[in-house]
Amino acid sequence: MQDSNIATNGGPGNVDQKRLRNLAQQWGKLPDKERAKAMQDLIREMPPKHREIIENYFKKIAGSQQNLEK
Repeated sequence: MQDSNIATNGGPGNVDQKRLRNLAQQWGKLPDKERAKAMQDLIREMPPKHREIIENYFKKIAGSQQNLEK
């Protein structure tokens, strides 16, 4: 598998902050088993050097959500 390359598509790169926030909240509410499966699906074909970064990102999101609920 090749490492990631600069994308050549022409999307505007706009982010819907409300949708992003909602998705992050849903991620933090997933049961551990479903979260682990989703994580494996996300990183299955990713270069190994990127896996740890992505895993840490989602763990941070889940932790932030759990802290907000306390």
